[in-house]
Amino acid sequence: MNFSDIKITTFAVKEKKEVEMLSNLFLQLTHIELLISYPIKDIVTLVKRDPRFNVKLLNDIYFEDTFVDEGIHRLMMNNVVNWLYERGENPDAFVQRIVDRCAAFEAVPARSVLRSYLPYVSQFYATKDVRQLCLDIIPKRYPLLTDPKFLKRDLVDGFRKEYFAFRFETPGVLITNPMRWFNGLVQVGAVLLGTPPYEHIDFRASQTSFVEALEGRETAEIGEDGYVYVNGEKVGKNMTFAECLAENGLEWDVEAEKNIVCVKALKDVVDAKVGALLIQKDCYYGAPASIAFVDYKADIVAPEPFNKLMSAVVRQEFDSWKPIQKAQEQLLEAMNDSVTVIYYKSDDSISVNSKHLMRNVPARILRNLLREYTATGREEYENREFKRDPAICMDPLRPNFESRLNRVIAHINGCDDPNKPSEGVKKYFEIERHRRGGFRFVPKCKIIFREE
Repeated sequence: MNFSDIKITTFAVKEKKEVEMLSNLFLQLTHIELLISYPIKDIVTLVKRDPRFNVKLLNDIYFEDTFVDEGIHRLMMNNVVNWLYERGENPDAFVQRIVDRCAAFEAVPARSVLRSYLPYVSQFYATKDVRQLCLDIIPKRYPLLTDPKFLKRDLVDGFRKEYFAFRFETPGVLITNPMRWFNGLVQVGAVLLGTPPYEHIDFRASQTSFVEALEGRETAEIGEDGYVYVNGEKVGKNMTFAECLAENGLEWDVEAEKNIVCVKALKDVVDAKVGALLIQKDCYYGAPASIAFVDYKADIVAPEPFNKLMSAVVRQEFDSWKPIQKAQEQLLEAMNDSVTVIYYKSDDSISVNSKHLMRNVPARILRNLLREYTATGREEYENREFKRDPAICMDPLRPNFESRLNRVIAHINGCDDPNKPSEGVKKYFEIERHRRGGFRFVPKCKIIFREE
């Protein structure tokens, strides 16, 4: 039985009435890491994955004091993770590089960070434990967390062992799998105030489902024995949230949520190609809330917690920020590369940059594809979706869609008329028949599509 066929029980959430706006600080750190670590031509392949990446969005991510909505977070983080996987890179290592740069105060957006701490400056100079105070103010600095609270805080042999519970009102709204990003965010808060990273952070429960946590890298199946299998190996087991609480010695206020069925990971699941940690052993997935466990040495004090931040602000007035600003300008310049595709209803034809490309059924296939791509950023398509459209396949018994798709590809490649070979438009986009029963749309620049 495939795991995707299982109906996963979740707790009820109230409907969101308005779009939440939040600081772009961690997006800014992510974007800066991209600008430092990768050539502009490579970053362009990332931002061209989705038509919603535009100059305004990249400026909103880059400039200090900007607030963005939740959807921008999901767009950015999900695309970065998928892009890294496609490059054969480990997204865990990417997040760790952000933490390491912050620890070295390399390319830190110092003004933005300092401003985010301003309401708490006096508390940090008075505290006896900077890292504990960093955890204490998480609910205030990140208001999108719903019902954040510490379930248990112990001090054992000079180490603090703290269980922090939180939930998102709508799971997955910021990112499909937030665990690695949350860990990075927590670590950044400590190192930017001149203290070492927390010695250990892991998750004991996660709102992210087991399937979502796999990030499409592996397929999970559930056996009749109630165990979850990945590649034939037993890696998880159906258990209740109450069992998670009991294992960790935690209390929970909402009695009904204790009966929610989760999947407890019996072992780590690591991506075979890039080494990313997909599933963390002993974490309960699909829980009503996330529970992070932080284990760290107590009473670490930074006599001048904002000294390095202030120094970074001064340095950035001069030369240290210029290479990043130059990279941002180069990226925005590259973003201006675009193509305009128009579908004309009057004669059932499509033009690319004002030059006729195709008409009739091939034009309708490309039109439908571009409608979906420009609306959602989707690139993967199934043949059967088009076979069901009577405007494309009039005879459902003999749809002949494959040959029609071949004609679209021929037009794109410029070989629809062997007597009149042309350059085609494949420098702007292509269609790849990479698997049976489906194909992929491959954009190579920003696509502006409209119907007239």
